[in-house]
Amino acid sequence: MNTYYRWITISLLAAASTFGDVVIFKSGDKLTGKVVQMADGKMTFDSAAAGKISLNMDDIQTFSTDESITIEMADGAQLQLQAIAGEPGKVVSKTDETSMVITDIAEINPAKPKWSGAVVAGATLARGNTKSDSFSVDANAQKRRENDRISLAAGYRQEKQTDQNTGLKSTTTDNWFLRGKYDYFMNEKLYLYVNALYEKDKVANLDMRFAPGAGFGYQWIEKTDVNFFTEGGPSWVYERFTDPDESQSYMAIRLAYHLDKVLYKNVKAFHNVEYLPSAESVDTFLVNADAGIQIKLVSSWIMEAKAEMQHNSQPADDREKSDYRYILGLGWTF
Repeated sequence: MNTYYRWITISLLAAASTFGDVVIFKSGDKLTGKVVQMADGKMTFDSAAAGKISLNMDDIQTFSTDESITIEMADGAQLQLQAIAGEPGKVVSKTDETSMVITDIAEINPAKPKWSGAVVAGATLARGNTKSDSFSVDANAQKRRENDRISLAAGYRQEKQTDQNTGLKSTTTDNWFLRGKYDYFMNEKLYLYVNALYEKDKVANLDMRFAPGAGFGYQWIEKTDVNFFTEGGPSWVYERFTDPDESQSYMAIRLAYHLDKVLYKNVKAFHNVEYLPSAESVDTFLVNADAGIQIKLVSSWIMEAKAEMQHNSQPADDREKSDYRYILGLGWTF
């Protein structure tokens, strides 16, 4: 008899476990499936009927889970528990019956910090009245952890043109750069940063530019669909030119901002500006800026179109102060 009841109990528990996680909406409706993740007020829920869908936390009255989940509260506390439905606006830990207000939950199953970024390459071949070949490649990577962020970037540009009359080739673009930045967050918004820029431009007779710096940044918005931050602090700029062989260095004030925004489901716009005015001379400054869009194609592939502007108020002799580039490329994100 005991064996009989034991098998009945096991069967009932097995049936209950297949029932899945349950979300109860304020409207009274219920949804069964699997709580995958929650961040920025959106819960990713895997429903057997509809697949993975996004739910607004404002519409949820309570929920329960069949298995243990990780809950990160707004105050930073992280809990590992199996949730059971509580009174409206709350969930309860099955282990110790601790009650939590849903609006105090910042994330559920927060993603582990990992590197993310993209590699984008573009090429143009012109034949006919103009004969030119151009190539560009950009790579960027970022790792965001709870209290810090690492950002890396690199790029290369080259363009060669052939004179139709003489057949002689000339290089009109040949430059590359490396960037690195480390941010340490003192609170949710304010952070300290250290950064460095290294670049070379053969056409501009720039043998080397090195610009390390440090300062403060403020993360105004940090969400999955929009990011915006501003930065400012002291920097040191060293430049060495060829033809003629000369160098200069000066202290500067670095002012910068970054903005990216998801415009549509598969379209993201971005804009960056970095301004480095000399602290010693008002007519000496650098400006680096770009703006563009990324379009998600299939899987991890993207198409990117962007415009770049670089301005050096004190270039090498007989060289232009500003360079403008318009780049269309195909890339891969990770």
